[in-house]
Amino acid sequence: MSLKGIPIANIVKDSIAEELGIELGDLLIHIQGQLPKDYIEYVYLTSDEELEILIQKSDGEEWLLEVERDPDEELGIQLEGIIYDQLKECNNHCMFCFVDQMPTGLRHTLSFRDDDYRFSFLQGSFMTLTNLSEKELERIKKLKLSPLYISVHTTNPTLRQKMMANKKAGKIMDVLTELKEAGISFHTQIVLCPDINDGDELKRSIEDLASLRPNLLSLAIVPVGLTKFRDKLYPLTNFTSQKAEEVYQIVRKYQDSFNKEGENFVYLSDEFYLLTGHNFPSDTEYHEYPQLENGIGLSRLLLDEFYSLEEKLPQKMFTSTRVLFVTSILGEKVLIKPVQRLREIKDLQIDLLAVKNKFFGEKVTVTGLLTGRDLKEAIQNIECEQYNLIILSKVVLNDEELFIDGMSCQEFKDIFPKLIFVDGFDQIIDKFREMNLLEVKAR
Repeated sequence: MSLKGIPIANIVKDSIAEELGIELGDLLIHIQGQLPKDYIEYVYLTSDEELEILIQKSDGEEWLLEVERDPDEELGIQLEGIIYDQLKECNNHCMFCFVDQMPTGLRHTLSFRDDDYRFSFLQGSFMTLTNLSEKELERIKKLKLSPLYISVHTTNPTLRQKMMANKKAGKIMDVLTELKEAGISFHTQIVLCPDINDGDELKRSIEDLASLRPNLLSLAIVPVGLTKFRDKLYPLTNFTSQKAEEVYQIVRKYQDSFNKEGENFVYLSDEFYLLTGHNFPSDTEYHEYPQLENGIGLSRLLLDEFYSLEEKLPQKMFTSTRVLFVTSILGEKVLIKPVQRLREIKDLQIDLLAVKNKFFGEKVTVTGLLTGRDLKEAIQNIECEQYNLIILSKVVLNDEELFIDGMSCQEFKDIFPKLIFVDGFDQIIDKFREMNLLEVKAR
């Protein structure tokens, strides 16, 4: 944000703002005499039927506009971003923090640790509540900013202080209880570290959080992620299959118990099922996927999408076709059954390339953290000309279509013109048809 105003990022077509001559690149100086500090306040300030808006044009001229509108009439000003004052940075030093394990030279957004309640409410990012001021807490309660997304990790006050290196961290249950009493709902997560907050500590956390229902909407349990850049950081280990099985057994018992009481709210991330070999829960057990962005149920959705397409798969290809699926070590485990089924199609050859993460270290095995450079090197080591199509999940790209190491999607496509990025199997089938590779009559 500029010191004087907020850049206007877009003007809705045929809106009041367009009629008034407000343009992309103008600055919003104030609404009702006030410069909003975030999108929440912007919505509040623009809710009146009579508005006074001060705009600064690109040539420096200021326009004071008086607006009268119907309640359902859109103003049409879309501002840049959602936080217009300073974004709150995390003041914890968590022993498992992934940002602390990042090498230098990556995008700034990957090294910035936000801990802002507004991001939590507006975008579903997790906050810790440790740097929440009394004034901010009161604003949350007054405006009913719900639901929030909160990183708990443990409800043991002493252990939470140790894990997060913050004396305020021990008050987690007090603050959550205060939020509950104010009618605020919240989703929670536990980043699980072997021999730290698992075992009996995990049981305690689940039981403590259960007492906050119905305001507690969900609890996601995700394994700690460790890169090779952990010099001078707290010594942690990854989950082995055996340790993951212990977690699975604990959580499974609680899930069964909560289902008998009404509805389960505890969910394991996909990695735990892949590490242990247990089947993913059914679609109904995810209860509309409250924490999909946290890796809870992504694999189930992908598999169910494939199974829904299965009866539409052809018996054979129109012409001999060879396809390469590029994925991660864990991604290969998810794809193996769909690939086996696709291999039953006559004249279709499917190969799987599981790429090791050299950039962050081979202990990082999820697809979303594969870098452009590792993928580029792995694909270049094979004979790409033998494939009609190379397929890679869009999960490796951010909203700006960049890999985590900054390589662009377009740069990648220029190197590998036969490669496509997909969200699911339906796009693959559509691509086959587009390339005239499928027989016309489906099965």
